[in-house]
Amino acid sequence: METNRRSFLVAAGASAIISGASALEAQSEKPIRLAIIGTGYRAWAHLAILQSLPGFQVVALADPTPENLDRAATLAPGAKTYADYRKLLAERHDIDAVVVITPSFLHAEVTVAAFERGLPVLCEKPMATTIDDANLMIEASRKSGKLLYIGFQKRLVPATNKMRDLVAAGEIGKIEFVSGNLFRGDWNPKSWKYKNPKTGIATNWRYLTYTEGSALLEDGVHEIDCANWMIDDRVVRVTASGGNNVYKDRETVDHVAAIVEYASGVKLSFELCLFAANAGPSSRRLVVIGSEGVMYPENGKIAIRKHGGGGVRYVDVVDDTPKSVVGKAVGSAQDPETYKQYQLFAQSLRLGKPPLVGPESAKTTVKIILLAEKSLREHRVLNWNDLPA
Repeated sequence: METNRRSFLVAAGASAIISGASALEAQSEKPIRLAIIGTGYRAWAHLAILQSLPGFQVVALADPTPENLDRAATLAPGAKTYADYRKLLAERHDIDAVVVITPSFLHAEVTVAAFERGLPVLCEKPMATTIDDANLMIEASRKSGKLLYIGFQKRLVPATNKMRDLVAAGEIGKIEFVSGNLFRGDWNPKSWKYKNPKTGIATNWRYLTYTEGSALLEDGVHEIDCANWMIDDRVVRVTASGGNNVYKDRETVDHVAAIVEYASGVKLSFELCLFAANAGPSSRRLVVIGSEGVMYPENGKIAIRKHGGGGVRYVDVVDDTPKSVVGKAVGSAQDPETYKQYQLFAQSLRLGKPPLVGPESAKTTVKIILLAEKSLREHRVLNWNDLPA
């Protein structure tokens, strides 16, 4: 079903933690009642995970695309469906929190509307497609006093989480260089279509800069966020090169190589390619190089090799996610990290625990990627202050 931005909004309609004794704290034994706005492929995975979490109940769904909404309804029995998300927010007074899984350019619009209703928000990555939109979300969160939790759930991948712990413990000394890549196939051709104002043609929203923001914002963003989280330093410069070698009929690029420079001298190198389907073991990689050794995931463990020689040391990775949770493949991803993310979201809502990914941290990742996008378009190195704060 095609629609433009306005018709989506009409048809589909800082990190501040809830203070004081909230209604959710008072009803701690009752499920947290969710409204999910945006019910495409990624939302189906969320809904399947939520079926395994008795602490949540999905009571409402909104999406202007009937087939997506109908599919989501089968995964959330009893939830009322809406073509107009604003109608949902206006009518429902039994909602405890909103989950935003719309196309990226709508994250700010929907999130701000939820805050205006006084509701906390879990918003899927990326936080926004512009710095201005990210700032609008942060201000709306602050003004409402409600939680804004950004869905960088890949920080909860057991191997990634273990690597960060090992880095923090000094297992490879001081981080000096991080290298990563994501080699994959093209975007889902069945994705929602946006009416391109330049051509009047309904176009996959991931092909347009306005709706996607950047190819890296849609994928690769998780890896860049995780690497930046591990490095934990101030970014000073970003440079990137990329283009459309294979998929030439779109605005967004099909490959990009970016370098992020930090104040301490650490470098992050990351590559994304969309014409590398079936890339095998090399398709997703993150290597952390320190002053004393090298660390990377390998066959479900963390491999550590010291610069001084000797064999590889393997560190076990424990994943305590119930097998029943990851046994049902629904949507684009069925993952233990989304399960864990909802557990943390519940702790933030009920107990006031700070979110794993607050909005300022999420905005930093957005800014890194927008600088990379600007660098590859303008063929120059960008300083951190070349985009607004």
